[in-house]
Amino acid sequence: MPIFEYKVRDTSGKLVKGEMEAASKEALADRLSHLGYFIISIKGVTRFPTLEDILAPFARVKTEEIVMFTVQLASMIGAGISLPNSLKILIDQVENRRLKGIIEKIYDDIKGGSTFSDALGKHPGVFSTLFVNMIHSGETAGNLEIVLKRISTFIEAEAELKQKVLTALYYPIVLTVVGIAVIILVITTLIPAFTRIFIEAGVPLPLPTRILFITYLTIHAYWRHIIVGIVIAYLGLRWFGRTPQGKTVFDSIKIRMPIWGPLNRKVITARMSRTLATLIASGVPMLQSLETLEKTVDNEVMSNVIKNVYSSVSKGQTISSPIKESGEFPPMVSQMIAVGEESGALEAMLNKIADLYEMTTDYSVRRLTALLEPFFLIIIGGMIGFIFASILLPIFRMVATLRH
Repeated sequence: MPIFEYKVRDTSGKLVKGEMEAASKEALADRLSHLGYFIISIKGVTRFPTLEDILAPFARVKTEEIVMFTVQLASMIGAGISLPNSLKILIDQVENRRLKGIIEKIYDDIKGGSTFSDALGKHPGVFSTLFVNMIHSGETAGNLEIVLKRISTFIEAEAELKQKVLTALYYPIVLTVVGIAVIILVITTLIPAFTRIFIEAGVPLPLPTRILFITYLTIHAYWRHIIVGIVIAYLGLRWFGRTPQGKTVFDSIKIRMPIWGPLNRKVITARMSRTLATLIASGVPMLQSLETLEKTVDNEVMSNVIKNVYSSVSKGQTISSPIKESGEFPPMVSQMIAVGEESGALEAMLNKIADLYEMTTDYSVRRLTALLEPFFLIIIGGMIGFIFASILLPIFRMVATLRH
C-alpha cells in the first residue's frame, strides 16, 4: 500500500503534517476531508519496502479477525453509521496489514459506486462465497446488520466445531511423530553399535535384531532413494487429489474409512445443515442457497448430492427425496428435512439437525480421543518393546554363552 505525506489544516486553522497509507491520493484526500481537514498538499513518499511490507499480502487473516470485523461492522451500522464511514473507522482499527489493505480497497470500491457484496467478492481468499452471498441478500432485503450478526455467529460456530476435531487429532499426531522420530534415532544409532558387538562376539542374532539391522542397512544404503520416493509419492498423490477423479476418490475414503469416516460425515452434515439454514434465514433464494452450499462443501461426494438436490428443487420437487436416495446421510436427516418442508419450518429443522450433529460430534470427539490415546500408546509401546527385545535377547544369549 503506497504511503503519502500530507499537509492539512484543522478547523481552527492549525497546520497538521503526517504520513498515511492509502490506495491512492484521491482516497487519502477523501478520507482527510471526511475527518474535517482542509487539504494543502499530498505527495507520495518513496521508501524501500520492509520485510513486513513484502509479506503483508501473504499474511494469513485469522478467523477471529473476520469475526471481529463482522461484529464491529454490524454494531456501527446498527448505530446508524453509514457503511462507508463504518469501513473508514475500521481501517484505522484493524491491525492485520493484509486485512487493512483489503478493507481500504473495499472502501474505495464502494465510494466508486460498487455494492458491498461485489467489493467483497473481489477477495475470495478472505471472504468466502457464503459470506458474499449472505451480504448480497442483506443488501437486497435491507437488513445488513442482522445478516452480519448471523455471519459472525455462523463463523464462530464453524471455527469451534473445527477446533474440536483438530484438538482430538493433535495429541495422537504429536505422539506418533515423536515416537517415530525416537524409533528412527534408535535404529540408526544404537542398533548398529550393538549388532557389531554381537557379531564380533560370535553371538547369533535373534529374529528381532536381524529385522532391525536389515532395516538400518536399507536406510543407510538407500536413504536418498527413500527420500526421493517419498517426495515423488507425495507430489503424485497431491496432483491426483486435485483432479476431479482423485478428489472424489479421496473424499469418498474420508467419509468411509473406519473411526474417522463416521466423525467426518457428522461434521459435514452439521456444517451443511447450518450453512443452508443460515442462507435461508438471510433471505437467499433456495436455488441460490443450494448453489452456494455446493461450492462451500469441502467434499466431492457430498457436493454431488447437493447437485442432485438442486436439480430436484429446480423441477419443483423436494429436498428430502434426493438426500434419502443418495444414502450418504443418516435416515434421520432426510426425515427431519421432510417434516420441515411439510410444516413450512425448514430453517428451524435444519438448525435442529445442525445442533444435534454438532452435539453428536462433540461426544464422538471425546470418545475418539479416549480411544486414540491408548491405541497409539500401545502401538508406540509395542514398537519400543520390539527394539528393546532386539537388544536384550542377544545380551542374554551372550551371557549364556559366557557361562558355558
